[in-house]
Amino acid sequence: MNYRVEIGKRIKKLRLSNNFSQTHVAEILFISQAAYSLIENSQNGIVSEHIIKLSKLYNVSTDFILTGEKNYIKVGRNAGFVPLLRTNAHAGFLKEMDNEDFFDVKDWFRIPGFDPSKDQTLFEVEGESMTPTIFPGDVLICQLHHNVDKVLDGSAVVVITVDGIMVKRLRRDENEEYFLVENDNENHSETVRIKKEDIKKLMMIRGKISGVLISQKEANRSDKMKNLEESINHLKKELYSMNKKLTSLTDKK
Repeated sequence: MNYRVEIGKRIKKLRLSNNFSQTHVAEILFISQAAYSLIENSQNGIVSEHIIKLSKLYNVSTDFILTGEKNYIKVGRNAGFVPLLRTNAHAGFLKEMDNEDFFDVKDWFRIPGFDPSKDQTLFEVEGESMTPTIFPGDVLICQLHHNVDKVLDGSAVVVITVDGIMVKRLRRDENEEYFLVENDNENHSETVRIKKEDIKKLMMIRGKISGVLISQKEANRSDKMKNLEESINHLKKELYSMNKKLTSLTDKK
């Protein structure tokens, strides 16, 4: 397959379907009409900068221009992507903050696990019932679950009932008409039963964006715990070695 020919045909078809002249498109690409004509006629190749501009002009993915494939994800907020403001772009951003075209394709990053096209939403956590799994201020990436009977036992979920909203660990109950909801926080270890028919919405937690900064005190405590675990592991190895030696001496006697 001659990819240059296929790309030329695609961008020509896009231009004609939008009733644009070659001169108009060439001006957007900051090249002459003659230079653009050579690209459409596959006599010249097309550079990445022009592909990006054409994808924005025709509201198609860059993959469609390159391959004709329509199933690729188009970079943008609607596909779960957010722009990263790089340090060297701060000055320009002050002037172009309302213009999404200011960001290049390489400046967009996808929030892991987030896809608004799949019944997903973001949910901010308030309480401490699920620490240390989930902290207050965390933003949860949740996906709507349409069949409560097929929820895996032990799943972390956001449950919306007639009484309110809960972030809990869902457990199966002996009575199939109920669920048990638990907390991960040992200081809030109560378990509650809820009726399945009282659940208005059930959202599975697919990921989170943490809003929690670990304090220096907690970080030091974590380091101490790590050192303690290493010391215990070292002690276990020493004890194991000593037991082997004692066993060997006993066997000789």
